[in-house]
Amino acid sequence: MSSSSQRPYIIYRPSPGWGFWSNFSCVLQGLDHADRHGLIPVIDMERHPTRYNEDEPVDGVTNAWEYYFHQPSSLTLAEALDRQPLDNAGDVTGPFSGNYHVVVPPPEVLVRGRELVRKYVRLKPDILAKLDAFTSGNTSKDMLGVHVRGTDMRKKRPPYHPIPSTPETYLEQARLLDQDFGYSRVFLACDEQETLTLFHEHFGDRLLTLPAHRSTMDQLDDPVDWDYKWLFDGKRHQHRYLLGLEVLLDALLLSRCGHLACGASNVSQAAMYFAAESQIVHPITPLWMCPSVDEASVGKAYMADAPSLSRTPSAAVLRGQIKELHQLLEYAENGRAAAQQNNPEVRHHIEAVASINRESIQLREKIAKLQREKSQLLAKLEKLQGRLQVQAETIKMLKSRISILINRWTRLGWGLMPWSKPSWRKQPFK
Repeated sequence: MSSSSQRPYIIYRPSPGWGFWSNFSCVLQGLDHADRHGLIPVIDMERHPTRYNEDEPVDGVTNAWEYYFHQPSSLTLAEALDRQPLDNAGDVTGPFSGNYHVVVPPPEVLVRGRELVRKYVRLKPDILAKLDAFTSGNTSKDMLGVHVRGTDMRKKRPPYHPIPSTPETYLEQARLLDQDFGYSRVFLACDEQETLTLFHEHFGDRLLTLPAHRSTMDQLDDPVDWDYKWLFDGKRHQHRYLLGLEVLLDALLLSRCGHLACGASNVSQAAMYFAAESQIVHPITPLWMCPSVDEASVGKAYMADAPSLSRTPSAAVLRGQIKELHQLLEYAENGRAAAQQNNPEVRHHIEAVASINRESIQLREKIAKLQREKSQLLAKLEKLQGRLQVQAETIKMLKSRISILINRWTRLGWGLMPWSKPSWRKQPFK
């Protein structure tokens, strides 16, 4: 795409996109291109709606970007479309949209992201008012922000996305950091009700959270629901808009914390783009990264480059991580088996192998039966041979006795008869 000075540049992601901050990272990628080429960026989430778009306008606005932000320039989308704009053709690849797998973006990406946010990202006044109501408009240097990514990333485990550590790991790291730094408050951003309960039991009144839609782990369906109906099909008024508002405020509040404990997520990365350079990040190492079921493992290579936990975990937390990894292994094995069975060619081979296995089992059973029959026949043959030997010895004995008896009768006959012995009869009959 050729650049042209001061021409509008339409930035969009092919519908429906994914999460709120995943969409934002794609916008950031477009802003970077526009800024480098002297173009006027305009975000289009109207003709290319996201999962957060409502069927009806929100405060008279149909462009989901403008639910929460002003356009980056003074141009509206309608005005930009009248000025023969360029656009990104839906291409959102680049360093900002491709870093969802790391805890902290590379330094050059983080610095550039903060420049773009300060230059182009303008929050609506009502968003700023909600944010300031929680932090009085200032960065709370003595507040710890904790972002715990759960729900689908833990249970559904999308391929090529980091698997978050257990909520107990996040809690223990937060507790150990609190012992070292003595935070006045702990702000928790999470999407699971169980995690909120876990943190509240430990931090009590010091825990700060925003009222938001949170799921429970048993609400997630199996098999994987890639349409995210469990999340977006809520019953409250303007539910999709509110989902975006809640995760936006979560990230912005995380950005105002002096310390941030987080894993690999677009939410925590967005907080870093909005945060001051003085914010200290404490990594919560992911457990693994799942490949697609038909691809080779990438987890070992991913973990080799992953940052270590800020504080040494306890044995109990490590046992929980091992349990989670066991569940992950079971999930991966079941997913691979399901993928193979759903592939016609693979299914044909599986059925052929199964048929061969069945025939092999039948053949082994026949061989075993023949071997048993052979053993029985050999035993009978050995028994018959023994009986034949006994009978042969009996016959030999009888022949000897008969010979002796005939010989004796012959001698007796010659002795009693008056005739003489013939000349040819030299010896008794044998």
